[in-house]
Amino acid sequence: MEKKEIAKLKFNVAKPTSFSLKLLHDWVVWQFPKKHAKGYCGAVHPPLEKHGWFPAIIQPDKGEAQIHGHLPEAFETPELAADYFALID
Repeated sequence: MEKKEIAKLKFNVAKPTSFSLKLLHDWVVWQFPKKHAKGYCGAVHPPLEKHGWFPAIIQPDKGEAQIHGHLPEAFETPELAADYFALID
């Protein structure tokens, strides 16, 4: 399966990738309090200057984030990234 690497994490290029929140300790994890079927809508930002935000489903009870790093481009703000879920639901 093809992968792409962003800030030392390997992402599936065809679908969202789940990571432990512990692995994201250097990333900014933004959680919007809007419930989604699998957790909360959110966004994550890698520890890379001028990199955009990826939509993510944050599952605090499981300590996981399902990151949509397979998308062709990142979003400019965490709000725009979280709004991605309104487009696909």
